[in-house]
Amino acid sequence: MKKIYIFILISFFTLNFYKAQSSTEVFETETNRSTSFTDNGVIFNIISNVNSYSIDADFPGTGWSGTANDNAYIDNSGSGNQSAGSSFSIKTTSNLFKVNKFWLYAADATTNINVVGTVTITGKRAGVTQYSQTKTSGFNKQYTVTNGFTLIDLTNLNGQNYSNIVIDELQITLGGNYQYASFDAFTWVKDSSFLSTNDLKEKLNKIKVFPSIATETINVDSPYKVKKIEIYDASGKKLIDIKQNFNKIDVKNLNKANYFVKIYTEIGTYNTKFIKN
Repeated sequence: MKKIYIFILISFFTLNFYKAQSSTEVFETETNRSTSFTDNGVIFNIISNVNSYSIDADFPGTGWSGTANDNAYIDNSGSGNQSAGSSFSIKTTSNLFKVNKFWLYAADATTNINVVGTVTITGKRAGVTQYSQTKTSGFNKQYTVTNGFTLIDLTNLNGQNYSNIVIDELQITLGGNYQYASFDAFTWVKDSSFLSTNDLKEKLNKIKVFPSIATETINVDSPYKVKKIEIYDASGKKLIDIKQNFNKIDVKNLNKANYFVKIYTEIGTYNTKFIKN
């Protein structure tokens, strides 16, 4: 009985921790035609890749909050330019996040959902694609069901779970006959286990390698645990691979030239260089 009680208690705190971290943006309090929104203290920018996307609150009752019709969402109706390959991103540079799910109304330029099209969902971090999947079927074709919106669930997208992958940009791209998109009820999780690109760069810059012009040794001063250090010549050939005694590195046998240093730490990889004199 005691073991069961402990299990329930742990489950309760785990569930509440998850709920505390996740958030759903339904855009109802956002400014009409804004190209950014704020949720759970995080600012997201709406980036128009193809066509012009922004917050749309001009047509009350045409969105979907996840449980009922609502009044605001992201779409590309503001400028009246819906075209093939329409695409937008939501991106933040101040935090990283994970996507749980969102609702999408995908249609042709007249907002007709009874056409054939595709939607590609891409997650990126620091410009590098972390995942990309194209949904080709299972789109809602009934206006009376969830107001015409389709649930895009990243816990099971084309049979894969992408909800635990950390990104700083979510990109949506339409294909086929889809030219118009409404994006609503965005459920996401703020991630604190990874540093943002800017924060990581700032922290790694605290690592010092000196002197910049060395004759016999270079010294490494790092506030973070170092896992290994590698030294490369200008052609990219690895010459030294060190897995212990990181503070002082013997370089007296290297030729006079420029060298690159790669330091692997517990928070990330720091790159610098020195001159052998």
